[in-house]
Amino acid sequence: MALEHLFDYDDFRKFLQDYFTEQKKMQAVFSHRFFAAKAGFSSSSYCLNVIRGRFKLTPKSIEKIAKAMDFEPLQKDYFEALVQYNQADQVEKRESAWKRIAEIRKQIKFTPVNTREQAYFGKWYNPVIRELAVNSNWDGDYIKLARMVEPQITTDEAREAVKNLVEWGMISEVKKGDKVQYKETSQLLNATQIPPILLRQIRRDYIQHAIGAVEHKSKDERFAAFTTLAMSEKSYNYAVEVLEETRQKIIAKVANDSNVEKIYEMMIVAFPMSKNMKKEV
Repeated sequence: MALEHLFDYDDFRKFLQDYFTEQKKMQAVFSHRFFAAKAGFSSSSYCLNVIRGRFKLTPKSIEKIAKAMDFEPLQKDYFEALVQYNQADQVEKRESAWKRIAEIRKQIKFTPVNTREQAYFGKWYNPVIRELAVNSNWDGDYIKLARMVEPQITTDEAREAVKNLVEWGMISEVKKGDKVQYKETSQLLNATQIPPILLRQIRRDYIQHAIGAVEHKSKDERFAAFTTLAMSEKSYNYAVEVLEETRQKIIAKVANDSNVEKIYEMMIVAFPMSKNMKKEV
């Protein structure tokens, strides 16, 4: 249930959306109007507009929602911090709210199940080491392997990563004489089933690496294009479709690349830089 998993959420709007969807299935009488009356909102569509990003939650609104949902004190504190985190318009406020979220999770002993998917995406260099271990001539020299990673990691980190990748079934050992080489397995992991909160750090790491590459790598070593567009939701959906199709084509192309020279991280990002400009009819 959404309420039981409140501490798993990092987006209060997603939590509200899931809560309303869930309640409608459980109670035939439940609706936005029903909840608005219970919470004491004058507008029956207030929460719907909040979920859609049209309105922001105010401290008084948070109090009303907390009372209507029968939040326990810690749940209320978490929800309030989550709202502050999502609605913050300054980096300092956002970081402060995130710190509070982390403190609450620590307080309730928030310990996600240590699946191999979560462990694999827990370190940004795990996917990089997986490709290097298979495609480079490092001959079991972990110092050499660590130095091939950009930015460079420690020898111990490289050794631990290889050990874990073997245990997770991501790569397998192949003995050739006195030497041990590695090959890829058919097992590939993706992040679609992992809670977004668990991917936050690795995404931040990759974005930081991307910034460093744009600022310090020569143009023939990296690709970066920045375009500001004014478009409708229909055009945006088309852009997403084209970008995803292109991504899949690239993946299919490089899957058969027998002359690997470097490990690359490819990011395709499109996000809003303004509020909705559509006029209400």
